[in-house]
Amino acid sequence: MQFEQLEYIVSVMELRSFSKAGQALHISQSAISQSITKLENELGVKLFERQHNGVKPTEAGKQLVTIAMDVLQNLNRLQVEAEKYKIASKSRLTIGIVSGLHLPILPKLLADIKQEFPQQEIALVEKSSLHITESIIKKEIDLGILVIYDETLKYRNSITFTKLSPIHFFVLVDPASPLAYSAFLEPKDITDQTLVMFNGEYMNWFFKIFNQQYGPLKLLFTTNNNENISEAVRNGLAIAIETESEVQTNPFVKSGEILAIPLIEDVNKNSFLGMATLKNKAFSIENQKTMKYFEREISDLYNKRRTIIPSKL
Repeated sequence: MQFEQLEYIVSVMELRSFSKAGQALHISQSAISQSITKLENELGVKLFERQHNGVKPTEAGKQLVTIAMDVLQNLNRLQVEAEKYKIASKSRLTIGIVSGLHLPILPKLLADIKQEFPQQEIALVEKSSLHITESIIKKEIDLGILVIYDETLKYRNSITFTKLSPIHFFVLVDPASPLAYSAFLEPKDITDQTLVMFNGEYMNWFFKIFNQQYGPLKLLFTTNNNENISEAVRNGLAIAIETESEVQTNPFVKSGEILAIPLIEDVNKNSFLGMATLKNKAFSIENQKTMKYFEREISDLYNKRRTIIPSKL
């Protein structure tokens, strides 16, 4: 008996066809049929009834294929556990962090991890959320800290996503703006305003959907420089829409030179800051603990950030 034979009977059971199972497993129909016949002879039990319109499992076949599924699952578990021991000596963990994300907890977190796991090497790389997901699939990045939204979720079949904190948006205005006296703003309140926009992957997606739902915004310019955005807002030339993370680290918001007003909208209701790893990827115990530390500390950070942002109210 070969493990391949168990894969064959499980696939035939699911697809009810030798030819479809062959296509799924990239082998010929005759090879699958002959292998299953050999297995039936070895077991002394008929597993499938061959019919003109496909195959049908016998009662014995239904029971034995269920057992075969369990065997294959345990085999996969065996391989995963063996891989953990195999990579136990590999102490490098590559973490992709979405560009521009400010994590003040990072230096102390890394110092604590280094003290607990002195042999572990951590490499940090900054990329866009989409580039992080692509690098995870290519096995260039082990853990991604990124924005989970419509575009990155296209990879959900290959990647496991863990949501840590919802994404909230704020409108940045100068204190002299008529908008400055609002407790919150809705899309209808800003569609006639001139806007400056950060030219990034996630923000480009957000504004594309925003324009489709609420009409085009008056765009003054786009830039990858947050200082240029702040200067335009401070001087009353435009407003800006930024994520909570950007607002919390903007020095002009802290000083009160720029006001941040919550934006109530539906575009990003399914967007989260979160973590991503390759499905079924085996990690060493050290790497697993390190990822848990990141998950806990980032979640705690964003829970603590639910504080009042300076405004004129």
